[in-house]
Amino acid sequence: MSGQGARLELRDLYYGFAQDEPLVTLDSLDLTPGQVVVLTGPSGSGKTTLLYLLSGLLVPVGGRVSWDGTDLAILREGARDQWRRQNAGFVFQDFHLIPQLSPLENVLIPAGFSAFSTRALRTRAQMLLTRFGVPARRRAALLSRGEQQRVALARALLGDPRVIFADEPTASLDAASGQVVAQALRDLAHREGRTVIIASHDPTVIEIADLGLRLSRGRRVEPA
Repeated sequence: MSGQGARLELRDLYYGFAQDEPLVTLDSLDLTPGQVVVLTGPSGSGKTTLLYLLSGLLVPVGGRVSWDGTDLAILREGARDQWRRQNAGFVFQDFHLIPQLSPLENVLIPAGFSAFSTRALRTRAQMLLTRFGVPARRRAALLSRGEQQRVALARALLGDPRVIFADEPTASLDAASGQVVAQALRDLAHREGRTVIIASHDPTVIEIADLGLRLSRGRRVEPA
């Protein structure tokens, strides 16, 4: 385990325009390792766009998105991809599992199919599935939705990322399964020191936030 998240310094961010106004604009945001940050707001408020800007999946028109001194806003696409491979894990509302594969095989996919025979990665993948209470051998198609999301969470952690980005990770789960996933995300920050950033409207997820960032039409509003 890395046991250490990454520090974010964001300044003067803006992205895209609609009728001459930025779709997302944020003056400043500073995050320290070990925090759970939850981006909230109604549909269309810009929370997913902001999540993608923070992870380098989108490039801002202006401003700085600096993780431990590395400004994603000025990096070329290949360098941003490399930063994500080395530092970031992603969890989405849709699990993006291959139904015919086992949970173990799904967790190993980000490392490439050659990883199927790599003992250390297989051991780590198995450990993560055990941690989240998911059988390693059953086909993913036969798992419950809560189990499938926990497989996706294990997959996000395979590379021991310093930052976890989660986009509506509990939106398609029942209340009990959502609670399990929310607590797992909280533990990644509070127990392991990772930086966890979640876009969500789920009260269960909002409750675990150390910092809430509420957006309306791409702008931060108070209170969060």
